[in-house]
Amino acid sequence: MKKYLLLTCYVFMLSLSLFAQEKLSIGIMVDAKSIDNQTLYEQLTSEINHLVGKEYVIDFQEVLSCDNDPQKARLNYKTLVDNKADIILSFGIANSIMFYESNIEFEVPTILLGFVNKDIIDEIPFRQKSSGIKNFTYFITPYSYKDDLKDFSQLVKYQHVGIVVDDYVLELTPIVSFLEHALAAEDFKYTLIPVQKGQKVDLPSDIDAVYVNSVSQLSKSELLDLITEINTKKLPSFSAYGVKEVEMGILATNQPKVNIDQIFRRIALTLEAISSGEDAATLPVEINYDKELTINLQVADWLGLNVTNSELVQYNLVDEKINLNQEQFSLKQLMNLMVNQNLELDVERKNIELKNQEVKLSKSNYLPEVAVNAGGNYLNPEMAELSFGQNPEYMVNGNVQLNQTIYSAAASANISISKSNLKAQKEEYNAKELDALLEIGTAYFNTLIFDANKHIQFQNLSLTKENLKLSEQNIELGVGGKSDLLRFRSQLAQNTQSMIEAKNAEAQSHLVLNQLLNLPMEENIALKDSLMLFNEKTLSEYNALISLLDNPRDRMLLIDFLVDEAKVNAPELKGIEYSKEAINRNYKLQKNGRFLPTVALQGQYNQFLYRDGAGMNLPAGFPDVPLNNYTVGVNVSIPIFQQNTRNINQQKTKIQYDQLLVQKNQFEVGIDKYIHEIILALTNEIANIEISKSNLEVSQENVALSQDEYANGIIPVIQLIDAQNDFLETQLALTTAQYNYFMVSLQLQRAIGHFFIISSEEKNTAFMARAMKYIRQ
Repeated sequence: MKKYLLLTCYVFMLSLSLFAQEKLSIGIMVDAKSIDNQTLYEQLTSEINHLVGKEYVIDFQEVLSCDNDPQKARLNYKTLVDNKADIILSFGIANSIMFYESNIEFEVPTILLGFVNKDIIDEIPFRQKSSGIKNFTYFITPYSYKDDLKDFSQLVKYQHVGIVVDDYVLELTPIVSFLEHALAAEDFKYTLIPVQKGQKVDLPSDIDAVYVNSVSQLSKSELLDLITEINTKKLPSFSAYGVKEVEMGILATNQPKVNIDQIFRRIALTLEAISSGEDAATLPVEINYDKELTINLQVADWLGLNVTNSELVQYNLVDEKINLNQEQFSLKQLMNLMVNQNLELDVERKNIELKNQEVKLSKSNYLPEVAVNAGGNYLNPEMAELSFGQNPEYMVNGNVQLNQTIYSAAASANISISKSNLKAQKEEYNAKELDALLEIGTAYFNTLIFDANKHIQFQNLSLTKENLKLSEQNIELGVGGKSDLLRFRSQLAQNTQSMIEAKNAEAQSHLVLNQLLNLPMEENIALKDSLMLFNEKTLSEYNALISLLDNPRDRMLLIDFLVDEAKVNAPELKGIEYSKEAINRNYKLQKNGRFLPTVALQGQYNQFLYRDGAGMNLPAGFPDVPLNNYTVGVNVSIPIFQQNTRNINQQKTKIQYDQLLVQKNQFEVGIDKYIHEIILALTNEIANIEISKSNLEVSQENVALSQDEYANGIIPVIQLIDAQNDFLETQLALTTAQYNYFMVSLQLQRAIGHFFIISSEEKNTAFMARAMKYIRQ
């Protein structure tokens, strides 16, 4: 009973404290509503609730939009006043212009955040330390057209820059007059590119750089389309408003990533001060933060902009993978390209063509041989007279000779042998092609490993920069010492060197790809990471393989099946069989050829073309010499004994045949051993993946915890660095293990002579069906 009484009293007192809290109604005005603004609204309200919600019950009224119309903004302000808002928050340029042009007596405390560029604040007189206006304050942020264009020009030397800006900003602010005055002395031209809601932004053809200043009327997809077009045209770009656009594909910005958080915290603190009774007129209006140049490394590489090693340390870097409208090649595409373009495979195809010509040459032995001959003779007259008309003084004759082999054991054997050699050559090409497919697959995954390692090294470099800032903050708070700062600077140099080495390793891996694909060495093709582990399909296959390998019986049956498949599919074994056929045919020729005749048909036709001079007249009673004649005959020859060469060649072919049998047995034993090794390697990589996954979660949590403890002075600097290095090594280990898993699986596919990625779905299905049938039965 006593416990129930205490609980009732506690609930009653809690209710009194809740009812005692005052209600604070906050009205919000914006230029235009968007999904991004909704996200920022949630972030702002969360910050306000965190700071002020303990003392007040916060009531956020409906957000009112003026659609970039200052007249409508005036009505929205009156609506919020009539709705009894205790404090009004106003965002946007149109609202800023409305307050400047309207003669308003602020009955309700009002906070204005217009993001008006500081270059034109002189035109809109807000350059005081505080507003000096009762119930009114505003914030000045360090946005500057002039500073942005100056930083941009130092990064990229441009001649004609396009400035992308919302059309309503051009209408509501004196930006045109400012730019005409401020940039008159610059050595570059500029063109204003207005953004109109619902319309595509057209980039002039004569600009060589783009300054993205204000694009609030573009949706995220429209902004992405604009950025993609900028990068497709290889135009360097600069963002006025922060890192978010750089992560989407803009080249650079000088705004820090934390400015929105800082601004929202400042708004919440100002709101807290007003709710505590301070007059808004006395509150500071400036928001100061250090500008930091941030560069998108991928875009810089795409544009051919060289980021020096010193700049890697000096600048903030973004290494997000973005769409550069560049064709990305999957492993399947690379394999198909390599089959058609690889120079080594071209050499092997020429070898097949040569063997094919040898087949044709061997068959030509059964084709007729025809020769046409002509000749002339001159005989001295005395001898011509004595020839009785057979050999006159002048004579020209011709003949046609025909030789046709009817049957030859050697010719027939040569045809059979050359056909078997051609088949063996084709199998040698198939083996080379399988090797090349494995080589391109290994190069593909190695490149992805180096690319992933580069990203990890980049993240580690960024983490070191964060830790360096922590050490600087600790020094300001009197928690840390200068030795910590020096240690992090040393670590920063080491991490920079590691990142440079990772970039160079990736560049070298691209050289290997270019060599295999017969591409120019300066080519840098983009790879589609289509086989990264843990997509839905691959994860299912991965888990199925784990289940299979975990069962000793199934694992051994799988190995037996794969060995059988490898022996059936191996082009090396098929090539050995064709070579055996050729040697066996040669053996039979040497053994039985001595008893087999060679039969040939021979014929000749002779024609006297010209006869004259002495000796033409025949004695009386002699018949005339015919002007043409022919002969036809058959030649049969049997090679009974040829210096014992047949016996020697017979023994030689027998040794060659036995040698091929040994090579076959050796290769089969090698296949058996190799597949056992690959299965063990797969098991090791699976273990590495699972262990690295577990370690990654622990090391990631450890580094976050270590950062907090170091910031609070609980742990020394070396412990934070150890946690960071452990996190780095775990990331590298997991990434390498994932890709190594695929490389080992490619080695297995090479061993069994079946690459799943380039085989048809029917063949892959049939293969899996055979495997499951073998294991089950």
